[in-house]
Amino acid sequence: MKIVGYSDRFSVRPGQTIRFMVSSEAPTYRAELVRLRHTDANPEGPGCKIEALASSISGEYPGQYQAIHSGSYAAVPHHPLLNCPNGFTLRAWIYPTTPQKGLQGLLTKLSGQSGYGLFIAEDGSLALWVGDGTRLEKVSIGVPLHTAQWHCIAASYDAATGTVHLYHELQSNWPVAHARAEVCKTIGPLAVGENEEDLLMAAQAGPVATHHFNGKIDNPRLYGRALSVAKADADSPIASWDFSLDIGAEIVRDTEANQLHGRTVNLPTRAVTGHNWTGDESDFKVAPNQYGAIHFHDDDLEDAQWDAAFEWTVPSDWPSGVYAAHLTSADAEDYLPFIVVPEKAQARIAFLVPTLTYLVYANQRFNDPIRAMLDLRESSDAVPQDQYMQEQRLLSCYDLHSDGTGVCYSSRLRPILNFRPRYRMPSRSLAAHWPRLLNADLHLLDWLDTKGFAYDVITDDELHCEGSELLEPYQVILTGTHPEYWTASMLKGLESYQAEGGRLMYLGGNGFYWIASFDPRRPHIVEVRRWRGSRAWEAAPGEHFHSTTGEMGGLWRFRNRTPQKMVGVGFTSQGGGRNRPYRRQPDSLDPRAAFIFEGVAPEELIGDFPALVLEHGAAGFEIDRGDHALGTPDHALLLASAEGFTDLYQVAIEDQLVSAPNTGGSQNPLVRSDMVYFEGPKGGAVFSVGSISWCSCLSYNHGDNNVSRITENVLRRFAEMD
Repeated sequence: MKIVGYSDRFSVRPGQTIRFMVSSEAPTYRAELVRLRHTDANPEGPGCKIEALASSISGEYPGQYQAIHSGSYAAVPHHPLLNCPNGFTLRAWIYPTTPQKGLQGLLTKLSGQSGYGLFIAEDGSLALWVGDGTRLEKVSIGVPLHTAQWHCIAASYDAATGTVHLYHELQSNWPVAHARAEVCKTIGPLAVGENEEDLLMAAQAGPVATHHFNGKIDNPRLYGRALSVAKADADSPIASWDFSLDIGAEIVRDTEANQLHGRTVNLPTRAVTGHNWTGDESDFKVAPNQYGAIHFHDDDLEDAQWDAAFEWTVPSDWPSGVYAAHLTSADAEDYLPFIVVPEKAQARIAFLVPTLTYLVYANQRFNDPIRAMLDLRESSDAVPQDQYMQEQRLLSCYDLHSDGTGVCYSSRLRPILNFRPRYRMPSRSLAAHWPRLLNADLHLLDWLDTKGFAYDVITDDELHCEGSELLEPYQVILTGTHPEYWTASMLKGLESYQAEGGRLMYLGGNGFYWIASFDPRRPHIVEVRRWRGSRAWEAAPGEHFHSTTGEMGGLWRFRNRTPQKMVGVGFTSQGGGRNRPYRRQPDSLDPRAAFIFEGVAPEELIGDFPALVLEHGAAGFEIDRGDHALGTPDHALLLASAEGFTDLYQVAIEDQLVSAPNTGGSQNPLVRSDMVYFEGPKGGAVFSVGSISWCSCLSYNHGDNNVSRITENVLRRFAEMD
């Protein structure tokens, strides 16, 4: 992309400042503030409604290209003890996941031809480089390391004799070829050149770190002289880094007296099993000594670290809403959206923007099986945003790292190309009809504007930090179309709000599903560990607990917080193709539900008309069902159901005990979308539609349709004061 950027936060309040980072290939560009009302360009809808606003950011700015440097590593600041001019010994356990990808740094302290470095060589074998400042010698074993296996590795160098000794041994419970290999070679005498570079683990130093390692490293150690590689443990090391300490932090702690601590860079994965994991415990807090590894990836990224281009302090009287910094150059543009949250509630209604879900999906590219199922574009015909994500290796928590392992962290401090107006799923056959995330949620906000409702906009970020205090002033809370990811703090806040009489309209599908956590030390980071659910990847055995908070990951369902308990419905299926309409059920005739169906005939199909998501119908894409066994309250009314889905919709994995032939929508009664209503304590109530596609029908026929009518009936009743 010729112009692209990001902001340092998703939401901001009056009086607070938001900063914008921009990379522009053009020598100058223009920025202005806009309000986003409706940004789905589908001609069947209301069209784009983007309002330009006067603000202090409006103006011309000098362009500056800013690069993205991916790849994680650990850095130990330079200390003279690390130079080891007379020789050294390096030891560690490593678990390489792509040993054949090319040169990869393991433990390096090199500056040009000065210093030393332990590498995986181009041929996949262990190699040691030693340089005196004018000459750099390289020695390798020549026997490739095994993929995804633990190896004990060691390298020693005696500067007086110039002797290099390299060794690796495979840790395995079964005999294999090349379980042990070593080499001894004389290259000198050659002094070890001193330098002031940091010691890097999993990369090589330079103006930008390079030669990133894919895989795990466990307990690296440095000794200040050449030792027998088989007996180095008998000597006291200069440094011994124990990765099982401070797992939730950036620090890499040295347990020796010199205290040569380091820090991780670009968010490698922690709370991962080490070489000595027995399998008896799967919680790193119970057996921390078995979690002494860090998993590094060459495409990890925490913070793009771009220079700020401009910033904006929100005026005290600025209205709540969804805004963006609009960037334009001669032949390119970009939007950097953000939400203005009111300092105090200004309306009875609040729309809760699912920013946590946006962050987990940030730069979603999908792995190959999902790409094929959803008929997604290939790289060759990707739009510029998709190409940029691929070129810059921007990943979401739905993608795989280059070594095939799942991405469990996401950060907002980088360009997020699907957090944009007009964003659509990159489908070949449905490209014009598949708006997602913010673009889809603006269907609801535009409808609120059209119907004349006064509302505030709040976000998951505030809910996580402030809990029920954020929600208490509001008579009714509206969810987005896909509020899938929740932290424990968010759930507690919403549960407290409901217990005190709050009213909730769940206007989406697949909500309240995955456990997520914000890093309490670095709140721009979110973490997800996927297992035992409908998932894009599976966390490795023993790696189901979050490094950031220590809590068990997976589905809230398996931590006794099923969505059905909170909103009456929970995820049951997902798919594509034509959506389905709802058919009213007997409970819809209950007097308690009379207000919901004012103006809707008993036999009328609900949402049987064009939609902005998947072309037609109010129920589809991802759908939820009521289920008393999973917690749907006994007094909940089943108002309507959408059935008759094709076999593109399969019953959610978590609802299947064994493989069976009747799991598709054409046969299985669990594949349906349910609309429910029930009352809560102190005048509270819940209305749920159980479909991502519901809000995409609101604008049909200029809002004169039964999806719009039902939504309006419920919202007006819920927003009434007691």
